Amino acid sequence: MARDADPIVTAERADSAAGEMAPGVPLDDFAPYLLNRIVNRLNTNLGDAFKQTGITVPIYRVLAVLIAGDGRSVNELAVYTVIEQSTLSKILARMETQGLVTRQPGRDDGRVVEIHVTDAGREAYERIVPIALSHHEQAMAGLSARERENMVEILHRVLDNIRHSPFP
Repeated sequence: MARDADPIVTAERADSAAGEMAPGVPLDDFAPYLLNRIVNRLNTNLGDAFKQTGITVPIYRVLAVLIAGDGRSVNELAVYTVIEQSTLSKILARMETQGLVTRQPGRDDGRVVEIHVTDAGREAYERIVPIALSHHEQAMAGLSARERENMVEILHRVLDNIRHSPFP
């Protein structure tokens, strides 16, 4: 029997085309699947928007975490940026070469390496954060302030339910 060609999945059809992941459980209602689709789409859109800046989404994530709290260890950065430590080490090496970060011995423990954002890193972040914020606003369009607060509160509760790391 000849198989029909796969239909082109448009944004409008994507949810209904996903089908069921288990009997009675629509895939598009399964929170991990939906969250993954959202994060992937946000990262793809951000990556496209960042192309003209020379900053990648992973570099943006590292800069954002360091702007929020400079001098973090590589382990902390791996948790907060959700980047595998081996991949993060390569990104940090590239960022150091670009003058965006420096590595310094830990203040409390010389065996720990702390990553610090440089002035050039801060300037790069200031150039790209408006792009990131505009994409955030696009994603939140149509949600009231209360709905946004509720969503963030719920996501924090979900994260607390599944947290296995010593870092938040």
